[in-house]
Amino acid sequence: MKKIFSAIAIVFSLTSCEDVIEVEVSDGAIQLVVDAFVNNLAEPQVINLKSTKQFFDEVVQEAFIADSVYIKDDLNNMYFFEDELNDGNYTWDDSVLVHEGRTYALMIKGNGVEYSSINFANPVPDIDSLNWEYSPKTIGAENGGYLVELVARDLIGQADYYWIRFKKNGVYDTRRAGLNLPVDGSFSEESMADGQLFIPPISTFPMFNVEDSLGLKDTATYEIWSLTEGTNGFWSEVLNQSISGGIGALFATPTANVKTNIISTGTELKDQAVGWFSTSVVSSKTIIIKEKEGEKLSFPLF
Repeated sequence: MKKIFSAIAIVFSLTSCEDVIEVEVSDGAIQLVVDAFVNNLAEPQVINLKSTKQFFDEVVQEAFIADSVYIKDDLNNMYFFEDELNDGNYTWDDSVLVHEGRTYALMIKGNGVEYSSINFANPVPDIDSLNWEYSPKTIGAENGGYLVELVARDLIGQADYYWIRFKKNGVYDTRRAGLNLPVDGSFSEESMADGQLFIPPISTFPMFNVEDSLGLKDTATYEIWSLTEGTNGFWSEVLNQSISGGIGALFATPTANVKTNIISTGTELKDQAVGWFSTSVVSSKTIIIKEKEGEKLSFPLF
């Protein structure tokens, strides 16, 4: 018994003494951040350029002021982006930029360095229709609301990568749970369903929180964005970096810079860039929620 108490005393004596260790962290190189997701929608296309900041700094990112920003397609069409407010938001607004089956090159020049990237615009399936059904309050759901399902069929003959986006009353769902990235209309590349209908949970995103549940007269919009395999991988890495809590966080890989497809002519670390360039063809469908007899989802969610 005395030996047990002696061992406990030793443990307490070791754990009760804490030395404060101060680690000096060197500042990292300030680099260009590129957010360039352009599409075929007839709306202003924006390329956002910012500079990175130090990890512990509580300041906002500063705009990256470039000498020129433009996109060139494989037909030698040039699309010049302008930043009239010098806030890092470079805009082009003149008809439609992205067309299916074309290759696009992004060019950014600034601080004596040239940055470039190439991306292909893959096709996307049309959304045939949208179904909706009222779901009452149930276990795990804070309140009742309408579920909306997109009816679309994956393109046949190749692995297709998509980004499904949902909007309520014209506002995108930007939560992590709303980042919907199917492969061939299914859950992942391991469970591809070439040429088949999109299935839950890919096709139906439940809106159960009070602030985002759908009610009568609300507008619901689904969009399907075509992606390349590389862009799908980029978003997958972003998702892995943003895991918090639960069993997923336990097995997440260590934090590291997410890969980039932005190439620099510079040789120093400060002349490199992070971020991504993507060109998407988008299909879209919108409905206004209303009472309609017999309206229900194709695939029961529960």
